[in-house]
Amino acid sequence: MPSSISNSKSRNDKNRYNHCYYTEDFNRDIPKHHWLKLILLTLSVFAILLTGWEGYWRSQGVQADYINSNSLWAIERRKVSKESVIFTGSSRMLFNLQTDIWHQQTGIKPIQLALEGTTPLSVLEDLADDDNFQGTVFVGVAPGLFFSGFEYRAKALKTYRQEAPSQWLGQQLAMLIEPHLSFLAPDFALFTIMKRQPWPEREGISNNLDVRKLMVMAEDRNTQMWDKVVKDEEYRKLAIKIWMQGFQPIAELPAEKQEKALENRNKQIERAVTVNKKMQAKGATLIFVRMPSQGFYTMEEGMYNPKADTWDVLLRKTGAPGIHFQDYPDLSKYTLPENSHLAAQDARSFTKDFVRIYQNLISKTEFSTMSAP
Repeated sequence: MPSSISNSKSRNDKNRYNHCYYTEDFNRDIPKHHWLKLILLTLSVFAILLTGWEGYWRSQGVQADYINSNSLWAIERRKVSKESVIFTGSSRMLFNLQTDIWHQQTGIKPIQLALEGTTPLSVLEDLADDDNFQGTVFVGVAPGLFFSGFEYRAKALKTYRQEAPSQWLGQQLAMLIEPHLSFLAPDFALFTIMKRQPWPEREGISNNLDVRKLMVMAEDRNTQMWDKVVKDEEYRKLAIKIWMQGFQPIAELPAEKQEKALENRNKQIERAVTVNKKMQAKGATLIFVRMPSQGFYTMEEGMYNPKADTWDVLLRKTGAPGIHFQDYPDLSKYTLPENSHLAAQDARSFTKDFVRIYQNLISKTEFSTMSAP
């Protein structure tokens, strides 16, 4: 047990420390340096490193573009007005229909609201509940996403509805620098690069490869395939490998899982039915679009989501018009570099073909019954 003497000593030491702390002069002279020169030197080193890093990625063919953020999507969503023409769906709608070409061909600038890896149904439900919208929506139907209800980019809608002032300001500042610095692309972030190095395999850790950079996006979200996918055979093969990873023939799935997938498919179709009823009630028009796919996807989509059991049922139950690439030679004549999306130049030509088919259909057929012949 501490004695009273030790306690007294402890208190005295503490008092002496406090006395010194408050009475001793702690002033410290700032070293004499050429601060302006130091600042300029620091900025010069930073500029050299920044230029070198940017130069490296430019030498790899990387193009500076806008990052496909939730806030950028929200900016486009806020542009929606009463008579807007809207593109929504998954990445095929994002890559294949070019908003600038559509504008040239029709005089109308569409709004690009497609989100990669994501069902469009949540966006459609949001538009259906928007009393200010009575325009036209072209809806991309990527079978594996649409009929599963999978949502990779679900937070985009939340950002549109609840974007904080700091998020908004951050997006405005980002848009000032993104089109000038290619290394800002998420695919070239330092930790992303480190993550995809060939590390030793560890139990319980997935070795699936993340989707690599495939696109170049403009400020209005008009999107084209990155030309490296077209020109670089190894990179193109990597993209196809990533699409194929995890594939399992449907016959190998447990019966319970197959039944659950079928129930979920029916649920997504019913969501679409409800959306179309709301759209029709307020005078808006919904047009489903089945974009081209080839190679692996022809097999996979035919196996899991046969046209007769999905697309045909979707059009029949909703009563909405639809344009399927297999029904039109002008839409199915293109080669898809990685089996899922059009190359940039082909996307421009495809958009012209699509506009012509669309205009021809509406000139001959009532919207309520329009579908591919």
